[in-house]
Amino acid sequence: MNAAETTKLIDTRLVYGFPDAGKTSYIQDCVMNDRFYKRGYTLVLCFEEGEAAYDEAALEEKNTAVVYYGGGDVKEFCEGCIEAFRPDRIYVEMNSGMPELREQLPECMKVTFAAALIDWDTFQACYAASLQELRQMVAESNQVTFRGCPSRRVLEPYSQAFRVMNPNASYLRQDPMGYHEKAFDLFVPFSLDADEISVGEKEFLPLWLDSFDHPEHYDGKMLRFTDPLEVRRDGTDGLLACGRVVMACCMADLQFMSFELLVNAGRTAGTAAPAEGWYTMDAQAEVVTGSYGRRKLRLIPKAIHHAQAPETLILDSRRQ
Repeated sequence: MNAAETTKLIDTRLVYGFPDAGKTSYIQDCVMNDRFYKRGYTLVLCFEEGEAAYDEAALEEKNTAVVYYGGGDVKEFCEGCIEAFRPDRIYVEMNSGMPELREQLPECMKVTFAAALIDWDTFQACYAASLQELRQMVAESNQVTFRGCPSRRVLEPYSQAFRVMNPNASYLRQDPMGYHEKAFDLFVPFSLDADEISVGEKEFLPLWLDSFDHPEHYDGKMLRFTDPLEVRRDGTDGLLACGRVVMACCMADLQFMSFELLVNAGRTAGTAAPAEGWYTMDAQAEVVTGSYGRRKLRLIPKAIHHAQAPETLILDSRRQ
């Protein structure tokens, strides 16, 4: 490939899933039902062969070719396929047994969308035995679909765990007949109509997750944190933040989920900036615009009290 060809960015969509999750049929349906074939060539790079096979004759009519990875250097394989077919877009059928595959793709493959497919018949076994692999797929995806799931009710116990894995993803349920709907709504164990909300250990994670999507639910409300929060100073900009460390799936995957604290800024007169440590507090919430234009919740503390660290330093999203 010459320099001009390697610098051309090619629209690339990744499809994650454990073996036999439906990746092949998903990609086949995407190609057969869109209009891309009228605007150039599509290449499917298959890194995992399951029971289902591509209908390559039908795909050829849609200006699409399928190439199977047979081993060796991933980057060289991809670049060779790109040079041979000169595609305008690429679908990649990912391999759950190759966790670093995405990092090995050449730079010219610009990932614009990633989907994770979860087969309901094998979901619980994968959740129990391969949670770290599942978490990585979900964390790297824009959309997660539970395929063949009989009802939203059976998904409720997993709501918080998945939203901790990736709060930015959209989650869908596909029933056995193919109907799609939103997979789950987050349950908050307090009234959103109240002007004051008491937040203990069991309420913190639902509060944080709901405020991530709907900060307006808490704008102007008084939040009384009765269970200690850890206060830290952000190393990048020196701001104070308070929150809890949350485990998404294992001890190697810990996240500090926090709110920015605004202290000594006129509205917080008489409230000294706390040192790093553990505190209970009463704080007024306000919605502000953060980086990249995203709205978020910020806390203005009205009363801060030093506290002992809780017995449980890490919140487990799977057990909340």
